[in-house]
Amino acid sequence: MYGKFVGLDLGSHSIKLVLIRRGLRSLEILETVALDNRIHEESGLLHRIFVENSLPQNDVSVSINSDPISIKVLDFPFNDPRKIDQVYEFELENVSTFDPYEKIHGYHLVRLESRAEALVCMFERGDIRNLIEVCKQEIIDPKVVTYPPCAYGALDRYLLQDRPILLIDIGASRISFSLFDEDGLRRVRTSSRAGNSIVEGISRSKGVSIDEAESLMTGGVRDDNRELIEEAYSSILTEIKKTIKFFEMDLKENIRTVLLAGGISMLNGFPDYLQRQLQKDVRRFYIPELGEKNSPRFALAFALALYGIGIRKGLLNLRKGEFQYTGSDEELRRKIFIPAILTSLIILVSLYRYGSNYFELKGRVKQIESTIVAEVNEMFPDIKVIPKPVAFMESEVKKVNDEINLIQNTIGKNSQLDALKDISVSIPSDINLSIDEISFEDDKTVKLIGRCGSYQEVADIEKAFSESGLFEKVNRDSTNPAVNNSIKFQVSLLLK
Repeated sequence: MYGKFVGLDLGSHSIKLVLIRRGLRSLEILETVALDNRIHEESGLLHRIFVENSLPQNDVSVSINSDPISIKVLDFPFNDPRKIDQVYEFELENVSTFDPYEKIHGYHLVRLESRAEALVCMFERGDIRNLIEVCKQEIIDPKVVTYPPCAYGALDRYLLQDRPILLIDIGASRISFSLFDEDGLRRVRTSSRAGNSIVEGISRSKGVSIDEAESLMTGGVRDDNRELIEEAYSSILTEIKKTIKFFEMDLKENIRTVLLAGGISMLNGFPDYLQRQLQKDVRRFYIPELGEKNSPRFALAFALALYGIGIRKGLLNLRKGEFQYTGSDEELRRKIFIPAILTSLIILVSLYRYGSNYFELKGRVKQIESTIVAEVNEMFPDIKVIPKPVAFMESEVKKVNDEINLIQNTIGKNSQLDALKDISVSIPSDINLSIDEISFEDDKTVKLIGRCGSYQEVADIEKAFSESGLFEKVNRDSTNPAVNNSIKFQVSLLLK
């Protein structure tokens, strides 16, 4: 989807919004808004924010604060979401202790090479109903309701390549865990043991009010309160360690890096504390479009906007069944009707302009035609009668242009034999390669279909083509298992 979309992070203590606009080749953040969560105290607050900032009230993706009652990982021997849609509920019945038809559920699809995993998240219907009612009271009808750790899957391209990576969003009332590996988002989890537990721990230890404890927590780790604050952090630390151990056992791989988002991640000294305790690389999450200061605060709202604008089969949207989105698509109507109206106006203006100039131009056309007839008769004296001089001249010019193009296309260009030679020279000699087909789609594009022994050899061939300097562009179109444990691949080469 293209156009504008809002990510709405409804936290227990604060509300954050990010408005994005996506074009064919660009992504732009138009607005970021943060305010205290006073929806229940001040009716119409959120609606006023949308109106004041000219935010779309339907093109919205919102996060659900409630924890799922169940998260299941279902394996499928195929990765087509249309096929998975047909069978995943039957698979869910076999593994779930709840009746899937009494709950609301959806899945985030993890596409692997020849199979897929569905991260199925199940919620109580009442939780979804309450969230949608809160939004509609503010005259907002979100198209997408999703689970925060799944929404973070939209930020895969902003993550480091040294994976697995665990992205932890720590807010006042919730911790979200999103685990990424080379295939993208692989595991998700949330916990209610979050920032509030730190405040409560400080309040008990220090014997002070919640407000005073929150003030101490906001000050972060200092020499005079280090022991108190770090003891209060221990409840969160236990939850993080438990989750890391579970994820590492599940993937059978150690997590290399921990990225932090959310308000608690901004506390002074908190990343350093976690790094010492976890013995891993811990840093705050950084998104260039948001900047260093806003990245942890608005990360979830930004992720929700991206997840919502890219919603499709295989992404988790809990607006289904009785909660199906039925509103109008204002952004789509705007994109269709406004250009149509502008086009109509242009046509009307053009018709008026052409009509007013018609009689003036008619006389000039007759004069030009007379000149062309005289020029043609002079250039072709051997042809006695030329009934349509203009058409005749155009055909003669076309013949000359065709001959010029033929000469230009022949001189200075590689022949098909040269292209085959370049391909042969570029293939590494130590790779056992079998060529099934080489075809020339046009004068610059060559399609090569072949087989080799492993995916690594396919990557080596692709790398060799790219580094040879003989080709302008190298694209791997497909890679699939074939007979006799071989790998069949297709590569498109753009000749220089």
